[in-house]
Amino acid sequence: MKTLSLAAVAAALLLTGAPSYADVVVKDRDTANVPFREVHYDDLNLDTQKGIDSLNGRINLAVRQVCGSNDIRRLREHLAVRACRTDSLGRAYADRDAILEARMVARENHVDLAAMEMPPLRVRH
Repeated sequence: MKTLSLAAVAAALLLTGAPSYADVVVKDRDTANVPFREVHYDDLNLDTQKGIDSLNGRINLAVRQVCGSNDIRRLREHLAVRACRTDSLGRAYADRDAILEARMVARENHVDLAAMEMPPLRVRH
């Protein structure tokens, strides 16, 4: 059972793809008009709080880039940007949690963490 779940996590990580850093990319048909940013984390030590904090900072920056800025004086625009940021941040943190969980599963099964794929995390609008 553990082998199956490890394989499922590895497959999910591989399916996330890897276009170039910080480009607005449009690939999937269902999200053809939805921009996203990629957050690279292969230079971070995700076994430390400092590494996780750095990843969180990168995610927050990508969310602001994808959702844009807002002007509190324009209520409709402000609410749309706020909703975008809330939704995008929720999805990005769920993806981050899946990555951290995959690392924990790999560690428990004595899989070499250095050999794990680390595809960029995608932050979508």
